[in-house]
Amino acid sequence: MNATHLRMKANAFYQLTKPGIIRLLVLTTICTMIVATRGFPEPFLLIMTLIGTAMVCGSANAINMVWDQDIDAIMNRTAHRPLVTGDLNEREALVFAAAIGLGGVLILTYFATPMAALMGIAGHAFYSVIYTMFLKRNTPQNIVIGGAAGAFPPLIGWAAVTGDLSWTAWLIFALIFLWTPPHFWALTLARPGEYARAGVPMLPVTAGEAATRRHITAYAVALLLASLAIGWQAGLGYPYFAAAALLGGRFVQLALALQRTPTEPAAWAVFGFSNAYLFLLFGAIIADIGWGG
Repeated sequence: MNATHLRMKANAFYQLTKPGIIRLLVLTTICTMIVATRGFPEPFLLIMTLIGTAMVCGSANAINMVWDQDIDAIMNRTAHRPLVTGDLNEREALVFAAAIGLGGVLILTYFATPMAALMGIAGHAFYSVIYTMFLKRNTPQNIVIGGAAGAFPPLIGWAAVTGDLSWTAWLIFALIFLWTPPHFWALTLARPGEYARAGVPMLPVTAGEAATRRHITAYAVALLLASLAIGWQAGLGYPYFAAAALLGGRFVQLALALQRTPTEPAAWAVFGFSNAYLFLLFGAIIADIGWGG
């Protein structure tokens, strides 16, 4: 096995974890740990929690790719994934998923807290089993209920610092839970027909695009309210509230524009902003706590 082949395999395993999603989940974990600490967490605890979280989430993502490789081959957005291209086989993917999943749980258990490990296991099960194997192909509420899977990393981060959970942690969970449906529905509207061809009953496929646009607006409003509730519960300052109001207001504005002008560019605008929204909002939380400290 030459160096080029090794690099190809290593990159294929890396892509199997869905690194773009992992980066976002790690950010939410860091932010929640900062809120729980009201400052910067102890470096070793932070590093080990992030490694454990990334490994557990990467394992769940890998199992998702194994289960969904048939529909991934149909959609342009996912046709490059390593199981579809043949860069990896199912056995390699499953062994890798098991290894990093178990490793992540052990890291969270011994270097963070047992509660953090329990939240990692719960999030893994919710995404890889409840969402991937049951919800995704069987109900238009797939991404609504399944959105909880991506909301577990903040619970991991909070539990790693405190050993338990609080209302602030659950509000951050709720924020990501509310963010997920409009994010994915906007993508579905921006790529019309892909999910229908794959047989995935996303809301635009089952309820129509007009209903989906109304749902996106409703969730954008709920997201704005949840972001303000986090600021109140966590005792954040005016800089955070200003950022939350501006970001949430922009999300609502783009959602309303999508209702008025139901075009693919308008859907891409919502999707693109939704990608930036969480990074900017959590950045505002970190900045507010740093400024206040």
